[in-house]
Amino acid sequence: MLKFAGWRVALGAAALAGAMAALPAAAQETPKQGGVLRHIVEAEGSTYDCHAESSSFGLQVLAPQYSTLLRFSPDNYPEIIGDLAESWTISDDRKTYTFKLRPGVKFHDGSDFSSADIVATWERLRNPPEGVVSARKGQFQLIDTITAPDASTAVFTLKQVNPAALAMFANPWNCVYSAAKLKEDPNWPAKNVMGTGPFTFVEHVPGSHWESKRFENYWNKGKPYLDGIRAHYISGAGVVNALAGNQVDAALFAIAPPDRQRLETMNPDIVYQTGPFNIVNFLTLNLTKPPFDDVKVRRALNLAISRIEGNQILPRIAAIDGYGLYMPANSMAERKPEELSTLPGFSSDVAAQREAAKTLLAEAGHADLKLTLLNRNLRQPWEPLGVFILDQFRKVGIQADQIQAETPQYFSALQNKNFDIAIDYNNTVSLDPNEVLVKFMPGFPNNYSGVQDPKLTEMFDAQTNAATEEERAKITKDIEAYILDQAYFIPMFRSPRMIGHNKAVKGWKLPPTTVLNLQLDTLWLDR
Repeated sequence: MLKFAGWRVALGAAALAGAMAALPAAAQETPKQGGVLRHIVEAEGSTYDCHAESSSFGLQVLAPQYSTLLRFSPDNYPEIIGDLAESWTISDDRKTYTFKLRPGVKFHDGSDFSSADIVATWERLRNPPEGVVSARKGQFQLIDTITAPDASTAVFTLKQVNPAALAMFANPWNCVYSAAKLKEDPNWPAKNVMGTGPFTFVEHVPGSHWESKRFENYWNKGKPYLDGIRAHYISGAGVVNALAGNQVDAALFAIAPPDRQRLETMNPDIVYQTGPFNIVNFLTLNLTKPPFDDVKVRRALNLAISRIEGNQILPRIAAIDGYGLYMPANSMAERKPEELSTLPGFSSDVAAQREAAKTLLAEAGHADLKLTLLNRNLRQPWEPLGVFILDQFRKVGIQADQIQAETPQYFSALQNKNFDIAIDYNNTVSLDPNEVLVKFMPGFPNNYSGVQDPKLTEMFDAQTNAATEEERAKITKDIEAYILDQAYFIPMFRSPRMIGHNKAVKGWKLPPTTVLNLQLDTLWLDR
């Protein structure tokens, strides 16, 4: 049995060593208490329920009020540490996870936290009652039972080994709710905000701001350092203007290279953090709607997009640099450029690739194909990416227009299959195929394509049960190749990550995803 009494575990020694080596000098400073962080959130979520929310903008304001069972270390990604779990053990067969919970933890209403809250939360995540949405239900399909032997112990038994189990338990979307509140109303979290996190909810003024304040009874004594948080809803050009004018302290989502160039001339007190990004963007096709149920049409759409051309144009105007398939960069399925160049849609012969797309459209009887691209009305990288995709389609004769929707309307259209094709993305906390690839599997709530292909499920199960990492990597590559061949999803570009904040903001380290380090309990202000 593996024991984690020290409540830490690292996912990859090399990655951890790199993270530790990259610790900023500010991490050695003594944090100061007090102050209110003013930061930018570029869009509003569609619900207060972490379990149902799909946009990281929603989690940006929700996460400070909540705790999870485990969490990724704010300082040393990808190290996993305890949050509500003080320690845990893993059985020798890697199917049973026993968590010892922290004593004395309180919810914001003063009620006591116990293992009953873990059981109620996770049952809701893996098997939501009627009328409740669990957007990541597919990630919990390998959980068999969840029990609470006593008030301070929670036990999870898996149906089979899940290599991404610890990342699953540390996922920031898994906000822990009060069992008592869920018993009153299973949908209580959709309209109410109350957890055990470092900050308590004060108010949400739609279109203006979200405010929270320090939770004086937070279990981690001395934290949080801030007195409060005020998230301002700002989008478009206002993001750069607000940061440049010191109206806000930070933009913790994304800053594009052109933004940085402007800011450097406007405000010398802004500092920048840069690093890798787990996010992958792609086109989701509505397979339930003709002609996107025709593989020839789908393959033509893939060939219509030149990744070579895009990687020459987009990095100058957008937070984009590089391209690949469906797994993030640096994963076990990483392909070298010469290997990518042999795949459909990645040819350096752009003209030949476009002619092949036109031929397929003609063979399918859709030489004059018309379609609408669903996009989000967000600065980066959505707007420039949408313009590029439309231009690429027009070069092969496709008549394409675009809908740029607000975030709630965008997700509503995806969920209701009210779209032709859409710019979609996968924003994961780890590089493990069990977390990344579930997005593309049939029946997964965040798979908006409507794909029904049992071969995908079989291949996914095969990589989960692979005997070695080498075998798992091979099957993962095979899954990617199969999805590309069928063009169920059309892969596009990758993004580096950069954010900007005032030099007074300390104690916050850039993670490779927009959904981590959002509890803000380590952040402090030096002013």
